[in-house]
Amino acid sequence: MAETGFNPRAFLMRPTKPLIFLVASAAILGLTVSWLAIQYPGFIFYPAPAPINCPLEFDNDTTAVPPTHVGMDYNETLPLRLITYNIRYASKHPVANEKPWEIRCPKLVTQLKFITEGHDSPFICLQEVLDSQVHDVQRGLGAGWGHIGRGREKGETDGEFSPIFYRSSTWRLTRYETRWLSKTPDRPSRGWDAYYNRIVTMGEFAHRTTNTTVIVMSTHFDHMGAIAREHSADLLIKFAKEWSAASEADVSAVLIGGDFNSAPDDDSYRRMTAPGSGMSDIADLVPDSRKYGNRLTYTSFGEPEYGSARIDFLFIKEPRTALVKSYGVLANQFEDGVLISDHRPVVADLEVLP
Repeated sequence: MAETGFNPRAFLMRPTKPLIFLVASAAILGLTVSWLAIQYPGFIFYPAPAPINCPLEFDNDTTAVPPTHVGMDYNETLPLRLITYNIRYASKHPVANEKPWEIRCPKLVTQLKFITEGHDSPFICLQEVLDSQVHDVQRGLGAGWGHIGRGREKGETDGEFSPIFYRSSTWRLTRYETRWLSKTPDRPSRGWDAYYNRIVTMGEFAHRTTNTTVIVMSTHFDHMGAIAREHSADLLIKFAKEWSAASEADVSAVLIGGDFNSAPDDDSYRRMTAPGSGMSDIADLVPDSRKYGNRLTYTSFGEPEYGSARIDFLFIKEPRTALVKSYGVLANQFEDGVLISDHRPVVADLEVLP
């Protein structure tokens, strides 16, 4: 018996004229577009992607804060990482929340190795370092590293150092000196109203491959004497100019790292950055959108009489032939709760013209 009812399956399988027309049109259109794409590669275009929902400014313009050397060729620059870090002296009587040096030391060395890993030309300016700590850090960093510096008291190993650690496999030390921040900088002495002797360690380094020459200075201003800090700033500026002028090489950069015990509104900091000082705070040469980490560099160990502050700085002498690429204030404490120091490390990356 023949089926006379409606068969949906048969209906769907039966081609219709409109359907045949649509299929043919689509095929013709596809062939046309393919032919145009082959003949005219620019014919095919894609819509722009939707904007990323992110407040960051993706600024690839590396000349946003340009060096003053107008003819600088960025393809011939030398990458350099500069670090300053007050590591806290190895106290025999730690304050509350301060772990002894035996606990802090391996964490500090691991942090320094991590910060410098993959960087061939780093300089580490340390402050508040006793002689035993200098040797601990040197052993921890290992072969390929060297350091300069001496204690601030009469004996070379007495008192705190402000040493500079550098990759001796990359840099050749050409001269080195320690000066005191006082009226008699050539010998151990205390300046003005300072509570302690204060020093600056200065070194000139030549790159073993490119012969690029840089001067690096590490210092620690007095924590009590405001007048001493002001004069220390003047001396630092003076020493930087003298060393740069006395060099037998063409110095590419003069770099300073230290604990200045001075906030940006302190007179000594103002002297460092005043018009005519010839110095620039490296942090000011990086847009805020490209700064990493914290702003404050001193945290304390939680003592109620001390607050956090920005007192550790990196400076560069003008006119500069270096482009500052990045700046950051890193952490000094992690999940284990151990404060590596009562200061945070301050780090900057530069491109220096050979």
